[in-house]
Amino acid sequence: MSESCDNTHLKFIKEYVVPKILTQLQGETLLKFELEHASGLDGFMSALYNIKFHTQTADGAKQRLLVAKFMKGDVSFRESSKSYIQFANEIFVYERALPAFAKVLAAAKLDITIDDWVPHPYVAKFGYIEGLSAAPGVRESVLVLEHLKPRGYVLGPRLYLTREHLLPMCRTIGQYHAISYALRLIDPTQLESLKSEIVTLPFINDADPRDAQDNFYRYLYRAAFDRFYDFFDRKIDGNTFDKQNADDLKLIERLRDLRAKYIEEPTRLLEKIRTGVVVNEQDKHFGAILHGDYNRNNVLFRYEAQEAGDTVASKVADVKMIDFQEMRYGSPCLDLSFFMYMNTTEETRDAIWQEMLQTYHTNMFNTLQAAVKGNASVDAAQLATYSFEAFQAHFKRYAFYGVMICLHFLPWMLSSEEECAKISHLFETNLRGEEFHRVSIEIGGDEVNMRLLAVLRHACKMGYMDEL
Repeated sequence: MSESCDNTHLKFIKEYVVPKILTQLQGETLLKFELEHASGLDGFMSALYNIKFHTQTADGAKQRLLVAKFMKGDVSFRESSKSYIQFANEIFVYERALPAFAKVLAAAKLDITIDDWVPHPYVAKFGYIEGLSAAPGVRESVLVLEHLKPRGYVLGPRLYLTREHLLPMCRTIGQYHAISYALRLIDPTQLESLKSEIVTLPFINDADPRDAQDNFYRYLYRAAFDRFYDFFDRKIDGNTFDKQNADDLKLIERLRDLRAKYIEEPTRLLEKIRTGVVVNEQDKHFGAILHGDYNRNNVLFRYEAQEAGDTVASKVADVKMIDFQEMRYGSPCLDLSFFMYMNTTEETRDAIWQEMLQTYHTNMFNTLQAAVKGNASVDAAQLATYSFEAFQAHFKRYAFYGVMICLHFLPWMLSSEEECAKISHLFETNLRGEEFHRVSIEIGGDEVNMRLLAVLRHACKMGYMDEL
């Protein structure tokens, strides 16, 4: 990031952000604040700063750590990286969606607040921002949240999660999705209004003449499909597939069907899944305001000590969602299947897959019921459309989304640090080049390909490939 951008951000924090936050700290007097550019935490599209507040309260001195997030890059970079869409949507979540959800929770007197789901937001703005935008019409973004590190929240394991991580993730996202359903039942006009404010983030856009060249999803999933089917063609006549086994025979048939339909443009399958709840009558009531990138790297875990006999072990006590930049309106399965496939081993899937689905649904349905309780316009038949049976049937039609994410992203996560660094660099500098495509196919080798095959085997066995 350039020094001039850094200075602009720091100046804006001092002159605009700090005074804005002070108006929200009732009964506290500012003693001092400290700023630092959190360079080690910067993302591809964002710049991050830590803000430490020191205040005086009636009970004594208090410290509070916040994190401020800004867009990086010039207009060209922001357009090509879809920053304008992603930052607009993330701000929408904090500025519009979560406050609307909070009103539903408060009206129903639920023992849940939005602070149970996300770090507390202090500032959320997108568009022309006085003091930050260089000129009228220049869009900027600023998001200031509570920094959760002082409260013990940390990222989980690098890739695979355990049952104690996965079930709390199911709980939180279930509660979050439930409020979209509650709005559909008690205030559908407001839900439609919120939906209208979401900037569409399609996987493919035939109406845009630049999409074939500029859409990075096309390059990512082109390489992902080429990688897997290169492996498939090399292994089909060996011992990798058991042609005496009915499950493997079905898998081979489904993989060939998948190639025939989508090998030319794999992103069309992603777009079909994304738009399903908009175009398919049987699925429309399951449409929800999503997180969009609900994966272990966008969830913070807090642990607490738990005695187990003569030893003390750490147990996950809470989770918080962060980074809503990929948020969309769509099937809850986009959030669910993503982390359920990306963050589980074959053994974990075999052991707790159904428990994860049940945990999600129990928390979703209980929250939905409580949110609409006493509302005369909601009857049992409407609630029944969100039954576990209905949800499982819906999940079956949309769960392949998580498989698609794995085909692209799992090789990155399972490769060596050197390989991961190399492909990440190529993604940022030469996504359209032959080297990016070659490295995408090679990293991790057949050991990773076997992990991908295990994901596809599971999806096929569960029937998630039956309606593609």
